[in-house]
Amino acid sequence: MNNRIATALTLGCLSLGATWLAAQPMGVPPGRWWERPRVAEQLGLTGEQKTKLDSAALASARIMIDLKAEVEKAELDLKAAADIEPLPAARVREAFKALQQARARLESERFEMLLKVREVLTREQWRKLQELKRDRLRERGGPAGEGASPEPQRPGRLRRPN
Repeated sequence: MNNRIATALTLGCLSLGATWLAAQPMGVPPGRWWERPRVAEQLGLTGEQKTKLDSAALASARIMIDLKAEVEKAELDLKAAADIEPLPAARVREAFKALQQARARLESERFEMLLKVREVLTREQWRKLQELKRDRLRERGGPAGEGASPEPQRPGRLRRPN
């Protein structure tokens, strides 16, 4: 019974983390968006800007590979600690704390990458990029601010009325 509770808590925390990431206001489109000809043209990116974005992405990717591995290891450690009988609550708490710290380091690196992107772009390019992201989310039926389509309901879950 304790194992199920710990596993449910772990999965719940993972879900909350993913939700938080999706809601970040400074987010940019996924991937190497500056290499997409349409996006680069719409933003009016220069060759120098593309080069700077490539360099920043490479440096960040190298760091993020290690940080993602740290998160995965911490998740494994938490699951292993939660599966022990009798449940060692202190050990589970420590494993959870380590997972939170690993995620925080990963999020910090993602944020630093966003700052690097923002430093490369002009104010107007940044505004246009945010607009393109909102448009893309709307096209895919995702949340995009006012007038956004409601969050998709997960199977087996009841939606609370607004």
